[in-house]
Amino acid sequence: MLYTFLKLLYKTGLWFFFRKLEVRNAHRMPDEGPLLVVSNHPNTFMDPIVVAAQLQQPVFFIAKSTVFGSKFQNWMLRQMHLIPIHRKEDNPNATISNDEAFAASYKALHQNKTILIFPEGNSFNQRRLRKLKTGTARIALGAASESNQNVQILPVGLNYSDPTRFRSDVFVNVGKPIAVSDYLPHYQQDGPAAVLTLTEEIRVRLEKLIIHTPTDEEDELARQVAAIYKDRLAPTAPATALPHEQDFILTKGIIRSISHFSQTEPERVATIKQELNSYTKQLQRLGLQDPVLSKERQDVLTQSIIGLLYLVIGFPLYLYGLIHNYIPYIIPSKVARAVTKEQEWFAPIMLTTGIFTFPIFYGLEVWAAAKWVSIDGVKLILYFLSLPLSGFFTLHYWNTLQSTQSHWLLLRLFYSRQHLVTKLRQQRQHIISLLEKAQQDYLQKVS
Repeated sequence: MLYTFLKLLYKTGLWFFFRKLEVRNAHRMPDEGPLLVVSNHPNTFMDPIVVAAQLQQPVFFIAKSTVFGSKFQNWMLRQMHLIPIHRKEDNPNATISNDEAFAASYKALHQNKTILIFPEGNSFNQRRLRKLKTGTARIALGAASESNQNVQILPVGLNYSDPTRFRSDVFVNVGKPIAVSDYLPHYQQDGPAAVLTLTEEIRVRLEKLIIHTPTDEEDELARQVAAIYKDRLAPTAPATALPHEQDFILTKGIIRSISHFSQTEPERVATIKQELNSYTKQLQRLGLQDPVLSKERQDVLTQSIIGLLYLVIGFPLYLYGLIHNYIPYIIPSKVARAVTKEQEWFAPIMLTTGIFTFPIFYGLEVWAAAKWVSIDGVKLILYFLSLPLSGFFTLHYWNTLQSTQSHWLLLRLFYSRQHLVTKLRQQRQHIISLLEKAQQDYLQKVS
């Protein structure tokens, strides 16, 4: 009962928290077990919420034992389907035994249940897959060897546009299930070797489902290349792919090309990196954005005027939304920053806090309107509906304000420092030329 309630609560919260949550190959998700779902772990508590929300059946979670404590806390966590597992890094001096956790996992799988595991162990806010622990393969092979059930492992890749930001996007990439029975003959002959083989297969599958960059340096270069050049690659993506799927495919292609040239022509990569760093720093110093700089003067002028008109006309509604939504909006952010300094925890804390702040404040505002302004009936319902809608408008208004400011700044530079704009555009075109030549060379070498 508690699990069902929390799932409904958080599933509703996800709809508000993310601007877009897109799932690729959702049909690959079995609606019953025995099933082990494995995923990368970039966003702490947000990851199990996102994955579990996509599955029809109840999900059991493998969680580190340190989240358990008192008898009541243990009871609560078990009602939420958490299975504790002990890790050496949590208590280096203790003798580690996970017999109870493995027994509970076997039992759940034998009962055709679904278990969610994050085989990296810890959560890292990075676009890469870290070394996987062998627990998933050990549980899967152990459970399958004890019964005649067809245990499956479902790999799921989580790709966040900005893991710590409200109204960002998440792309859930579902892979093909792995039949554990295929590894049982090997497991019966050499258990440890079979565990390593299956763990490696899980790693390979997961890396294909996520944006994986081996180092922070390559990740930053990939982001810079994508910012200036991804739009030109768009025609190469499948026309039938969903927007975030296209973005995923193009980003993976950029990363593959960077990896290729890092090994074959590191000097070319160094040149492009230097040009991009110089260009990016100049944009940041001037407060400009690359998409704005690429526009013609007439387009900048037109969009500046349209943006200004929108800001003037929409200001009353913006003010209305700001007054009614600012406090419940800002509290989750303040709470997250007060509770932790680890960015990986910002989003789940904001989501959890927001699940309570918005309904509470909306309820108080509706109560105040009914008691003090004497609004009732249909008018009160319309007032209630206006609260979240005006909140979304306020966010859109703020984003439009920032975009319009960037357009007006460039327009001012057009007339006051034309030579600087010309130089920046020449530099941008030079970088694009370097990237186009690199793309042509890469396609010739891999074709």
